[in-house]
Amino acid sequence: MTGLLVGDYLREYSRRPMNLILLVVVPVVFVVMSAGALADFARILGGTAEMKQLETATAGWAAAFLAGVAGFFHVTGSRDSDRRLALAGAGTGRIVIARLLSGLMLAALAGSGGLLALWLRTGVTDVSRAAGATLMFAVIYLGIGAAVGAVVRNEVNGSLLVVFIWLFDLFLGPAMGSGADTVVTRVFPTHFPTLVMLDVASGHAGPLGDLGMGLLWTVGAMLAAVALLIRSTRPIVTRTVRTIGGWARTGAGLRFGFREYRRNLALWVLLVLLPIGFITLSFYVTPSTPAPVEVSQGAQKLVRMIPMSDVHGAIMVPITVAFLTGLAGLFVVVDSAEADRRLVLAGFRTREVLTARMGVIAFAGVLTTLVSLAVTAFDFSPQAWLPFAVANLLVALTYGMLGVVVGPLVGRLGGLYLMFLVPFLDVGLAQNVMFSAAPPSWARFMPAYGAVRVLVDGAFTGDFTETRGLLLALAWLVGIGAVALGVFHRLAQAKWG
Repeated sequence: MTGLLVGDYLREYSRRPMNLILLVVVPVVFVVMSAGALADFARILGGTAEMKQLETATAGWAAAFLAGVAGFFHVTGSRDSDRRLALAGAGTGRIVIARLLSGLMLAALAGSGGLLALWLRTGVTDVSRAAGATLMFAVIYLGIGAAVGAVVRNEVNGSLLVVFIWLFDLFLGPAMGSGADTVVTRVFPTHFPTLVMLDVASGHAGPLGDLGMGLLWTVGAMLAAVALLIRSTRPIVTRTVRTIGGWARTGAGLRFGFREYRRNLALWVLLVLLPIGFITLSFYVTPSTPAPVEVSQGAQKLVRMIPMSDVHGAIMVPITVAFLTGLAGLFVVVDSAEADRRLVLAGFRTREVLTARMGVIAFAGVLTTLVSLAVTAFDFSPQAWLPFAVANLLVALTYGMLGVVVGPLVGRLGGLYLMFLVPFLDVGLAQNVMFSAAPPSWARFMPAYGAVRVLVDGAFTGDFTETRGLLLALAWLVGIGAVALGVFHRLAQAKWG
């Protein structure tokens, strides 16, 4: 019975082939594209591990992210069907074991993708250490994702919570050199597996040693997931919303859309706390050593030496708003697809439904941008606030529209993978002036290129000279927005028969 269930759960996951493809592609792209940049970033923050060791850790980070998100959606999307199976005689224990066994197979696939990418990029000298540590990363986050899926019913909240834990675990971990010796960061999930991966003795693991503590975290995460999954049997309460007619329908759609997300207090807390945490942390952990940054001065390009803490703090704003608003666009459209079709059948015009949904996405983008700018103001003041703020808002709205496009094409899980990967490659790597004074040539073809050029101009020069960057950013927003409108229009059309 358990074996049959495992097969069923894996087939359920693979109904969207893109999920399996991304489970391999994301770690390959993440490791190949980011290994060197993350290793350089760790050096900036004071990390002492060798470059090859730090690059090795990226395989574990990629596996952890994918396994955590996959574990969450693997559980939360099947809670009702699993409960019905248990009531039909399959048994709660069998259901939980089968769900976690299938999740372990997905975690192994994610870890294999990361190791393959690492081998292709740098080679793996200590295969057993790299493979064992990567597996610990994946299993720990599979347990975290499954545990969150068992207790958090809202997919936006749960996926953001998993990503929230993963990001702080990564950037406050021993590989980054910013939190290896503090008592608080020693309790982060992959603190000890990272030390095992780096082959660095912590000195604070006690009699179990770093490997023993890593294994304890691995087993503990899975046991916690088992316990919470067994207890997750409460029924889900659904609510309906009464609609009205006439021109007021657009206003009603906006009102009820905001009411739905206003009730989701955890979402707004995360949309506020994530910018506060990430941006404040970037100023806290980054030294003020000078770094070269290319800026526009009239028709010329000049390189200025700017404190690294200011550079990091400034670039963290578009990274944060791109990721969060992209997720808002993804989930708002995917979660409301069926309801929007029913609204169209009930007499709403597509443009009225569209205005309501886009209004919610725009509000999420504006809110996240305002919070990020307010947090930044405590530690850094751009030389020109207006272009700096406009650039960040353009990044937010562009990625919000990109989330609208991606969601219906690949679904929640695949969409979350992509809405992590694309902003990371675009704003986090290609446009990130921390890693290079000027962006590489391929960065010019990414959505945030023009907006980040405007941001850098506003942050570090007093005169606005990036008109081309502004026009390019607007063109990206209009272009992706037009595609998003087309996707939404098709998605919201009534389906008969």
